[in-house]
Amino acid sequence: MSSSTRCGRAASSLMQQPATDSDDMGPDDALAAKATKLHALGRLRGELFLSTVMMDSAMDLMLSLLVGELQAKPVHDTTLAVANMLGRVETNLMIDKLVDAGLVRVASQNGDRRTVALTPLGSARMRSFVNDYPAV
Repeated sequence: MSSSTRCGRAASSLMQQPATDSDDMGPDDALAAKATKLHALGRLRGELFLSTVMMDSAMDLMLSLLVGELQAKPVHDTTLAVANMLGRVETNLMIDKLVDAGLVRVASQNGDRRTVALTPLGSARMRSFVNDYPAV
């Protein structure tokens, strides 16, 4: 299996709609479902407005990382690129900016592949944002 196929599967698995039966959902499941919906709306925005002027790559990456955290799945830079329809260079630049802002950390690095995660500050801010966001 090629690395792009593995990344594509990881990206689609990362942003799959979690179960929505409210009786079976814990607080993290509900938060993951809402974050996934917000991410899907962002992708739809990107598809409808084919211009970088309407893109918010940082928020899309942060939502992807929040969903990964809530699903207890490691998130690689290549997975972020595929899940957010970004080039690898753009993704890595955005990751570096988020690291500099203290919102994201590099959890591990293997050659040119990085596993990234939210910092406690990034996690707290994203949880607050998604919780406070109007119903989607």
